[in-house]
Amino acid sequence: MDYKTEGIRIEVVDENNNYDYDADFDESKLWEVRIFYFDKLFTIRHKYVDLFEISDDNYLDIHDLDDIGKIINIVGKHLKKINYEWRDIE
Repeated sequence: MDYKTEGIRIEVVDENNNYDYDADFDESKLWEVRIFYFDKLFTIRHKYVDLFEISDDNYLDIHDLDDIGKIINIVGKHLKKINYEWRDIE
């Protein structure tokens, strides 16, 4: 899911710190999605079973809220399609 488009870059990291472009990357062990939006960083991190945390280190400009919402919505749709390793444990 690592791609660049105007002002957006997304990195996906598994629990072994492999990026989605690495040969050893294991999507079923996804740990973190990093969304770089212009000069801002948003992180979606796996916390427990089906729980994820969204965090940022920024103040949001009111004009960015709509775009950020759309980006998180698209990423969320991809995250729901993944067959996570921990879903087999339950």
